[in-house]
Amino acid sequence: MSVRLSMNPIKIPYSSYLLLFLFLCFSGNPLFTAQHFSKTILVIYGVILIFFTLFYINITDLFQNIYALLIPVLFIVLLSAFHYFTFYSISVPGIFSLILKIAIGFFILFYFQLIFVNPFEVYIRLISFLSFISFPFFILNFQGHYGLQLDAPALKSLLFYTSYPLPPSMLRNSGMFWEPGAFAGYLVLALLFIVMLNGQFSIGKYRYEVLLIVLALFSTFSTTGFLTLAFLLLMYLFQNFQGGKYIILPFIIFLFSHFYTQFEFLSDKIEHQFTEAIALENSDVSNTRFGALKMDMQYILEQPFWGNGLDKKIRYRFHPLIEDEIGHGNGMSNFIVWWGIPFFLFWISAAYLFFYRNSQSVFTSLSAVSALLLLLQGEQFLDYPLFLIFFSAYVFKFHQLYTPASSFNS
Repeated sequence: MSVRLSMNPIKIPYSSYLLLFLFLCFSGNPLFTAQHFSKTILVIYGVILIFFTLFYINITDLFQNIYALLIPVLFIVLLSAFHYFTFYSISVPGIFSLILKIAIGFFILFYFQLIFVNPFEVYIRLISFLSFISFPFFILNFQGHYGLQLDAPALKSLLFYTSYPLPPSMLRNSGMFWEPGAFAGYLVLALLFIVMLNGQFSIGKYRYEVLLIVLALFSTFSTTGFLTLAFLLLMYLFQNFQGGKYIILPFIIFLFSHFYTQFEFLSDKIEHQFTEAIALENSDVSNTRFGALKMDMQYILEQPFWGNGLDKKIRYRFHPLIEDEIGHGNGMSNFIVWWGIPFFLFWISAAYLFFYRNSQSVFTSLSAVSALLLLLQGEQFLDYPLFLIFFSAYVFKFHQLYTPASSFNS
């Protein structure tokens, strides 16, 4: 794709923040994704976004890069055809929804390329702002359960924050997303984009953004978020302290071991879930990360290449007691059950290529993909547009655009 370089700082228009905010809302804000009207507004948003982009788009650039959208769509169509002829049942709304989400991701990146604004710079600024404003809402949640009542009885939304009716000892910062683990995942993703834009594991000009993001991450008390943050810290040490890492690394490992044993949400949660998963029988149901993985292995071994599709009767055919969603705790195994190992490997390869083309670093790219895999052990991120952008994002080279000074530093 042709890119115009700018020698002067680019002022990011407010419309870019609004557009990406809406994109984030459709990536896990329950006010947008967990309501009875959610599918309808997703279609409306997707259609408006695509047609708006097509109105301004360079057709030559579109034809040169449309393959990045068509390849995953072709994958989905072929796999769905196989599911239909094998199981005689498919979920047409689910297939359409997945294709639409991938298309939304492709066209929003195309739009940002069109206006010569780096969307990952916008994302870092936006998630920093959402981190900052989450703290007063989080404190308010300790005083009571406030907000617009959602279809899920336990949830209320203040748009920028999702409120839970829990005792203070159990409250965690969920930001505007469906649960704290989801907020943690999107915070970690911002750190990965910072690493990508810097081309290496460094904070660079993003010191204020990193501070806010890490503070917000701590407030989520997310097991997966903490483990992924520890992994990124280790990668930082390996890359930046060639000699000193042999002194610092044991200290970091000792420190993490101490925190692991002291905090219940790390040690007790992981060990309990692992022990519970080992004891599961084939017909037992579990929605924990380890239990769900063990449960899913039956389906993966049965259909490793083509997957089982989205139809719930087929997807849970070995567990007939399941009638609806179970709050599945492992996003990686669930996606593989749906679509098979090759399609998931395609997503991993596309994500690696995206990070490599925008960082020019093999170490950074492998570390980023490893972090994504860790995040998927806790949440269903591949059911939302933000993580699905990696199917097609590799055709865009946003590192060639001038990255303006941080909003916190300017």
